[in-house]
Amino acid sequence: MIRLLCLGDAHLGRYPSRVPSGDKSLSVRAVWERAVSTAIKERVDAVILTGDMADNKNAYFEAYGALRGGISKLSQKRIRVVATAGNHDYEVFPQLAESMPDGDFIFLGRDGTWSETVLRTRSGRNLRCVGWSFPSSHYDRSPLDSFELRQSSDFTIGIVHGDLDTKSKYAPLTTQDLVNQPVNLWLLGHVHAPKLHDDHRVPILYPGSPQPLDPGEPGIHGPWMITISQNNQIRPVQLPLASVRYETIPVDVSAAAQIGNVKTLIAEQLEQCGNELTKSHPPLQYLSCRPVLTGQTRLHRTLSTEGLPDVDDLNVQVNECSIAVDKVYVETIPTRDLKEIAQLNNDPPGILAQWILELKSGGDHVLLDPARESAASVYKSAGFKALGEKKPDAATLSRLVIQQSMLLLDELLAQKEEND
Repeated sequence: MIRLLCLGDAHLGRYPSRVPSGDKSLSVRAVWERAVSTAIKERVDAVILTGDMADNKNAYFEAYGALRGGISKLSQKRIRVVATAGNHDYEVFPQLAESMPDGDFIFLGRDGTWSETVLRTRSGRNLRCVGWSFPSSHYDRSPLDSFELRQSSDFTIGIVHGDLDTKSKYAPLTTQDLVNQPVNLWLLGHVHAPKLHDDHRVPILYPGSPQPLDPGEPGIHGPWMITISQNNQIRPVQLPLASVRYETIPVDVSAAAQIGNVKTLIAEQLEQCGNELTKSHPPLQYLSCRPVLTGQTRLHRTLSTEGLPDVDDLNVQVNECSIAVDKVYVETIPTRDLKEIAQLNNDPPGILAQWILELKSGGDHVLLDPARESAASVYKSAGFKALGEKKPDAATLSRLVIQQSMLLLDELLAQKEEND
């Protein structure tokens, strides 16, 4: 059996946004050190780094020292570190490799040229690693254009930093090109959201950032433990070692009669979420939340126009985790009697109410056509394709159209009431 710990895109030298500054336990460095300790405790065969471990804005200070210190600790336990450089640390890794004793840090792909190394694992099996590194901060061609690899009986891992299935100036790659190579597993860097593509002949893993850096990186974060069995079965498991997490949390406020009730509902949801997360992810120390208010409520107009005051009052401590509200999104819909409004036959509010009732009854509707076309154009765009998200299904699209139609209806009625 072969055991590997994989991580990338740590951006050592940066600090997570919207969290208290100066807390070392919330730094990226703390999670890197935790990953090193985990690798030693679990006696892995190697640690694989997929690039952008250092941040180019602070590459030669905190990042360099933290990487060198962690690699030295791993080397003392005979754990090799194999790495490729990304667009941020293309200068750091070559210097690090030159300054480290031979064999401690194996840097692959220097100057944008593919190279390989073969490691002898604890089980006696050979592990072949092939990799390519950024030669500069941008590279607008596929690294696979120059990839030539002989077949081997050794389990082979490909390591490269780049964008998958999208036009990019950061080493664009295609899934088809990757799976066609004589490689058993691809480990990629550049995308901060963890993503395992295991629906192909060859699995492709973006380990994501081990510590999230901003609210655009929600969900579980941490390095991946990869186990390779004697018959080459691959078992990748993410280890939730991050001390920071960002989440949007839906809160149904339909039952709230006043603003104070809304706050109570949010506080209850935050505490429940905090209890669940700290039980499943013990290292979690800071949760930055964005509650999303949903449901049909008479408070909709007040919430939409005035927002929710004093959100800092909602911050709570659950077990060892501090939970803070970053901002509150209002996606409620107004309470209106649609059947009554629909009787206003030729009035715009009446026509819109009739359409909403038809949408709620199910089936296709004229309002869904432009929504369908708009969604298709958005999801085909380069930015959305890179996220790998699926287009909304008919039910989801209908729900969104109803939600926005209700907001428009409320605005039309409010204008009508002001003019009467």
